[in-house]
Amino acid sequence: MNLTIYHFVLIIAFIGIVLWVFARKRKARFERDARIPFEEDKD
Repeated sequence: MNLTIYHFVLIIAFIGIVLWVFARKRKARFERDARIPFEEDKD
């Protein structure tokens, strides 16, 4: 019984994290961060 409750809590936490990561308001930041490796050094 306890194992089932833990699984349910972990699944809900996983879904919450996925929704948080793929929220629309974070898209601009992720796109900006994705370009970091391609930027020239400013030194």
